[in-house]
Amino acid sequence: MYQSSIGAHRLAYRSQISKLVKAGLINQAIYLFDQMTESNCRVFSVDYNRFIGVLLRHSRLHLAHHYYRRHVIPRGFSLLPFTYSRFISALCSAPNNINLPLIHSLLLDMDSLGFVPDIWAFNTYLNLLCRQNRLETALELFHSMPSKGRDPDVVSYTIIIDALCNAKRFDEAAKVWRRLIDKGLSPDYKACVALVVGLCSGGRVDLAYELVVGVIKGGVKVNSLVYNALIDGFCRMGRVDKAMKIKAFMSRTGCVPDLVTYNILLNYCCEEGMVDEAVRLVETMERSGVEPDLYSYNELLKGFCKANMVDRAHLMMVERMQTKGMCDVVSYNTVITAFCKARRTRKGYELFEEMCGKGIRPDMVTFNILIDAFLREGSTHVVKKLLDEMTKMRVLPDCIFYTAVVDHLCKNGKVDVAHSVFRDMVENGVNPDVISYNALLNGFCKTSRVMDAMHLFDEMQSKGLYPDEVTYKLIVGGLIRGKKISLACRVWDQMMERGFTLNRHLSETLVNAIQSSDGTT
Repeated sequence: MYQSSIGAHRLAYRSQISKLVKAGLINQAIYLFDQMTESNCRVFSVDYNRFIGVLLRHSRLHLAHHYYRRHVIPRGFSLLPFTYSRFISALCSAPNNINLPLIHSLLLDMDSLGFVPDIWAFNTYLNLLCRQNRLETALELFHSMPSKGRDPDVVSYTIIIDALCNAKRFDEAAKVWRRLIDKGLSPDYKACVALVVGLCSGGRVDLAYELVVGVIKGGVKVNSLVYNALIDGFCRMGRVDKAMKIKAFMSRTGCVPDLVTYNILLNYCCEEGMVDEAVRLVETMERSGVEPDLYSYNELLKGFCKANMVDRAHLMMVERMQTKGMCDVVSYNTVITAFCKARRTRKGYELFEEMCGKGIRPDMVTFNILIDAFLREGSTHVVKKLLDEMTKMRVLPDCIFYTAVVDHLCKNGKVDVAHSVFRDMVENGVNPDVISYNALLNGFCKTSRVMDAMHLFDEMQSKGLYPDEVTYKLIVGGLIRGKKISLACRVWDQMMERGFTLNRHLSETLVNAIQSSDGTT
């Protein structure tokens, strides 16, 4: 009668726990399960297996481990192979890698019981090891699977091939692929993607083609990712004929070339100056029902501009791209660059104004192109205007950009403009470095504004910047030319204290100036 009563209590606990779990009330279910284990009811292995399974499904991994180590093992119970496998899979899917020691201990427990994880658990663990850059451990597990009674499946091979390719161990990846084929397994499209994309990204395009083409001819259907990787790989090698053959082959196998396929070929044709072929390719796209996207048109623009066909590029932008609302900053930058290279800077500037009017925001590249062109042309007022536009649009140049502009202006005798740009640089929160100061110092010294140079020389030091050898040589040379010999000597003294020396020519010039000076300068 007593045993019957205990059994009834156990059944009542199980029923209540099951209802709570079904209702999603996991915390209440945990509380009731604890009550059950602390009561005089005998809790069996099946109860722990079921309850740990619930905890795993609800990602209560820490609690599942607690019950396993503090309840299941001390009571001489074990989990079922299925529960062990779900436990390992859940730990592998957790968002951190601190579970690896726990997974290893579960595998050892299974091994001691003669249990083997199911293939899902094996593959999930393999994948985790590869993601955590533990490739050697993953390979050891992969090769030991058959001896444990669990042969790797296609997913196992895919995981290992992908990891070997990521580690640039391409020959080993090919060896694993051949083993997959020898075992009579039929690779799916995911396995083909892992192999081909991996090998092609490492430049082993011929090997990728050799390994996969037989499989495809054998009837395995692959998606455009595989073909596109091969086409891209052969294009990068300059073997466009082979790439075009693969495009024709993919069509014959029922895999229609997609937008990516055409864009890869477009990129190659435009880079190589094959403009007519690129145009025909776009026409083929449109006939095939593949609508060119912004990237396609930008590539074609690039091709026209590279072939010095800037008017044709501009016409296409106006007649085809703008009517479809498909122009972006890259489109404008491409054509503006071409106009500027053709010394048609005014047209480039008109396009700049046009893009601003259409709400397409110029970027650093846009301003770089135009400022460089107008600097070469000597149109400093336009350069200053563009710099002001940059500030208004909050496209702020860095120190290198400002320094290049200041240097160019100084070398072309536009020192006042250079000085204004230098001050704008400071006002915009960009700190000049020694090279920036040297650029403006050079301008001052070359235009005999030696006292302006000295003020700048003092300013840079007050800001904690140490003059370098170039700085001292510029200042000393400028002071000598300005007949400020005493001042030149003081700077020379400071220069030597800092461990710098004048070159022979400048040193002799200074000595001669001292000797011919009456000491009043």
